[in-house]
Amino acid sequence: MLLSLKVKNYALISDVDMHFDKGMNIITGETGAGKSILIGALGLALGKRSDTSSLKNKEAKCVIEATFDVCGYDLEHIYAEQDLDYEEHTILRREITSSGKSRSFINDTPVNLSTLNELGASLIEIHSQHDNLQLFKSDFQYYSLDVLAGTIDEQCAYGAALQKWKKEKTELEHLKEKEAELSKEADFNQFLLDELSAASLEEINEQELTEEQELLENAEELIRTFNEADQLLSGADYAITTQLQELRNILRSQKYSLTENLTERINSVLIEMQDVASEISNKAEGIEVNPERLQEVNDKMGLIFNLRSKHRADDVTTLIQLRNNLEDKLSLTQNLSGEIAILEQSIAKQQIELLSKAQQLSKKRKKQAVKIEKSIQDLLEQLGMQHSRLKYDLNETSELNTFGCNELTIMLSSDKGNTYTDLKKAASGGELARINLSLKSVLADYVKMPSSIYDEIDTGVSGEIARKVGGMMQQMSDSQQVIVITHLPQIASLGKNHLFVYKSENANTVETKVRSLQGEERINEIAKMISGDNLTEHAV
Repeated sequence: MLLSLKVKNYALISDVDMHFDKGMNIITGETGAGKSILIGALGLALGKRSDTSSLKNKEAKCVIEATFDVCGYDLEHIYAEQDLDYEEHTILRREITSSGKSRSFINDTPVNLSTLNELGASLIEIHSQHDNLQLFKSDFQYYSLDVLAGTIDEQCAYGAALQKWKKEKTELEHLKEKEAELSKEADFNQFLLDELSAASLEEINEQELTEEQELLENAEELIRTFNEADQLLSGADYAITTQLQELRNILRSQKYSLTENLTERINSVLIEMQDVASEISNKAEGIEVNPERLQEVNDKMGLIFNLRSKHRADDVTTLIQLRNNLEDKLSLTQNLSGEIAILEQSIAKQQIELLSKAQQLSKKRKKQAVKIEKSIQDLLEQLGMQHSRLKYDLNETSELNTFGCNELTIMLSSDKGNTYTDLKKAASGGELARINLSLKSVLADYVKMPSSIYDEIDTGVSGEIARKVGGMMQQMSDSQQVIVITHLPQIASLGKNHLFVYKSENANTVETKVRSLQGEERINEIAKMISGDNLTEHAV
């Protein structure tokens, strides 16, 4: 439960320290005194977003601390999930600097806003007079029904299954779009792949092909050239090698030291020329005039040139990579078809299971709705709506929705004839306030919230009805802490702890302040709520 709320430098508040008790706490004060400001400050401590406009003194920081007693509420798992130390007295602190920066703490440990919000939502619930409008919202209508019918777990399970089903349906749509896109290119890609595969690219060495093409194109000329060279070197009577042999023999016949060096040099030249002649002869024998092979090489080179030009490829390696990419694309198209088939089967199976869950949920809701309606009816009678009946009207839908296979409308009958009309059309503001309170009273027995704040939700009621509204809140305070902001003396008189909010004015500033009322001071405040500033003996 909420033990205290400390607020510094927020809106009209310089420094306020409020303390709360178990049971029913009352907050009163004139309109405009700042009661809603206190709720706004508490909202910041619970993780609401802020800005510098909320600072009273723009040069100083705003600090808000809410201290809770969390013992006995099974909240340890939240601390564990967020890696926080569990302390029975937990302090939620929010600091807002003059520059607009915000820092959040739980027991002096820095946390982000979402963590502050998560823990805060488990500690206290704030109900305002505008909450009456939530009676018209589908989310709240289904939530209240499922909590009271004991189907909240089934609804959560259905919701999770629905999200999975929708996710797979979205995935299926994307796969089909991708398949359609790939299918448009499939025929052309297959043509390109066949063309590249037929080229046997791994067997091609462009360097070797180029050299072979050059040799085949010039075969006849090369043979003729080599033959002429062979004749000059060794084929004729006056061949170079023959002349060199004779020259060597002449020099060798002379036994002078002067000719020895020349003889050796001539012999070396002769050996080299004989080697050249042998190589020329071998090369000439290795050259073949082969028009058929030349045509094959030309065709292969032409094919490679055309493929490189077509695909803007620098070399055969690039063409091989392109071919592999095309194979992957076509393989992906085939794989997508298989994935789509599997996903379609999964979606169909899930849809059957979803429908079954939704139908079971609907059946249980309808069965429990009658009991819930009776509980609310009893409370409405206590609040002066003797002939009013609330009905959860559940109609089957042809398609599954967020909440199953039902369309829910809360209906109200205010006459003995049991003529039901949509709640939003049938109820007045005062009736909505009492219906909302009755529903929250029933919910309080199921949702074990440590604390609840009711911010002027008694709007539109007075007299004996106001007393009964207060009695219902007092009854709720037996199982949880209840904090009520009210203008009604019938309700204010029922609280154990009474806090009074007022404005303190001087020549320069207006401040919101809070003090605890005890004894005669409290009696006088409640009397003022009855008779106004001029206290009467009867009011006291």
